[in-house]
Amino acid sequence: MTGEWVEWIANINVRYVLLISAVLTLVRLGLTPGHAVRRLPNVRLSPVYSPRLYSVNELIESAVLAFILVFLVIRPFVVQAFYIPSGSMRPTLLEQDRILVDKFTLRFREPQPGDILVFKAPPQADLRQIEFIKRCVGVPGDVVEIRDGVLYRNGQPVHEPYISAPPNYEMKIVDGRVYEIDMLGTIRENHQPITDPRLDAYIREAPSSAIPPGKLLMLGDNRPDSNDGHKWGLLDRSRVVGKAWVIFWPPQRIRVIR
Repeated sequence: MTGEWVEWIANINVRYVLLISAVLTLVRLGLTPGHAVRRLPNVRLSPVYSPRLYSVNELIESAVLAFILVFLVIRPFVVQAFYIPSGSMRPTLLEQDRILVDKFTLRFREPQPGDILVFKAPPQADLRQIEFIKRCVGVPGDVVEIRDGVLYRNGQPVHEPYISAPPNYEMKIVDGRVYEIDMLGTIRENHQPITDPRLDAYIREAPSSAIPPGKLLMLGDNRPDSNDGHKWGLLDRSRVVGKAWVIFWPPQRIRVIR
């Protein structure tokens, strides 16, 4: 239950932010004197104009400014909370982990292989186009493929101590399209088997080609059980929201994400 409240506060809707800010502002105005009062000798001020009330006014004003800064500036442009809904990133991220996503860094540099990214899912991955989180394993110009349970990038095997288990499929990129070869040897694209014999033969014989400009290859760390790029293809760079930064909940799992 505590985790749910943390998630709600971290991702509070903008309408609630504006409403709470408006209420605090009205309270602040209601406690503000309508005219200046000059302190005269031997004249006791009304409690309405007491120093204690002045401090309360200042506190409310600071709260409004902080609220607006955090939820209308920092969250949209700098950092945002995100909830891990599934086990596709095990063991790096577990179900119900709450993380902070750095939305600022990738405004000044491009994603790199190994970065864990939050992004808007493409329609072929999820019709709702909700936010996914996966690891980037290939950037434009990289030649990536999976053979015999090993990820190769630019002809070199990639050491991946963070994955749960080796992938139970093979994968290659041909002409900018991602093809999965399952354990039965069937070639699939976007979950659908390739039924054209000539295309099937061409894919099997063709070498894996480079990732096109503006595209990324995203895979889950739980390779055998992840709805990721090996099933639905390359991701448009423009759909990236930010880079996973730190786990902040539950307390026993607080750590920097790598």
